[in-house]
Amino acid sequence: MDAGVLWQHGLCGPIALVDPQTRLVIANDTVAGRRFVHLGDAILTTLPDNQYVANTSFQWGGRIWTMVALPLPRDRFARVDLVMHEVFHREQQALGLRQPDALNNQLDMRPGRTWLRLEYRALARALESLPDKRPARHHVESALLFRAQRRSLYPGSDSLEATLEIQEGLAEYTGQRLAMKLTGEGTARVAKYVRDYESTPTFVRAFAYGTGPAIGVLLDEFDPEWRNAVRANRDIGGLLAEAIHFQRPRNLAAVARTRAQEYGWDEVDRTEAARDSAREPLMRGYHARLGEGPTITLRQSKDSLSWSYDPTELIAFDLYSTVYPSGNFSAPWGKLTVERGGVLVQNDFSRIRIGAQMTPGAADTREIAGEGWTLSLNPGWSLAPDSTRQRSFVVREVH
Repeated sequence: MDAGVLWQHGLCGPIALVDPQTRLVIANDTVAGRRFVHLGDAILTTLPDNQYVANTSFQWGGRIWTMVALPLPRDRFARVDLVMHEVFHREQQALGLRQPDALNNQLDMRPGRTWLRLEYRALARALESLPDKRPARHHVESALLFRAQRRSLYPGSDSLEATLEIQEGLAEYTGQRLAMKLTGEGTARVAKYVRDYESTPTFVRAFAYGTGPAIGVLLDEFDPEWRNAVRANRDIGGLLAEAIHFQRPRNLAAVARTRAQEYGWDEVDRTEAARDSAREPLMRGYHARLGEGPTITLRQSKDSLSWSYDPTELIAFDLYSTVYPSGNFSAPWGKLTVERGGVLVQNDFSRIRIGAQMTPGAADTREIAGEGWTLSLNPGWSLAPDSTRQRSFVVREVH
């Protein structure tokens, strides 16, 4: 699409468009040993039984593929954005820009959300101001003020946020930048996307989808060579601060609070207070079911865990563990499918916990069902009583 100009690296490669119901694959290439048929220029085959359907990159036939779940968006800009976002993930390792998942639970807390929403608004206004750099610079400065104030409240959040902005923010920037090129739409389209993104239900694993394209497009204006520096710097917000010579004020909290009035502080603060109140019953339920009640705990290394989930649904249980309302998880112990009720995942992915009201004899079976979830244990694994929690179990390998 861009002949490798954007990243000095070609983005052409194998793509699989997958129907989630039938698992039918429409591909642009074949897989060794996999049966297929031709349909015009496309290849039709099926997805392996052990592969989750998700928008992602995945190993198939000894190569890294892009997978996109059907149907594709009807809007052309959104369609190009989605496919090229996932294509970037396929090439991310080769580009030297692969980063681990980094959950930002501080962005589900009221102060974190408040300052992030104000940052989105400032970034959108900066994009809307282009090509006039003078007002754009003012709004970029506001966004960086709000970012600095937010991070001052949560030590260590700067590295967590920067990590996710490299992993997902650059992918979304790539998708939108190439969609702009193909459709002819300008920065106003990215600004609208960022404004709309403020209404995303949670930002724990999703915030960078909003900041990434905004910061990337603004960097294209203020420092067109930034993509050559990002591999070493790995902080796109830091690169933008350097590009406009941003200086963090000594009285950061006061300056940020005053500037926030320009972007609707009162309305954001009011709606975030209402959100906290509305979520109290939900959070009490999660704490009762996953924190205090009987549970099943599964342990694994991060490298051995595969999962699929909606990144816009995640809920911060605390700063170190996250509720996934639904999702699919697999590891050496077997497969867990959660359709409702939630699963509690430690942020280093070493522990998964589901609520469990066990029936007599359930611990001796390999197919276990609970309220909203099913657990299929592989041979050699079983449930055992959890000595640290009453009426609870852990999944252990049988020796």
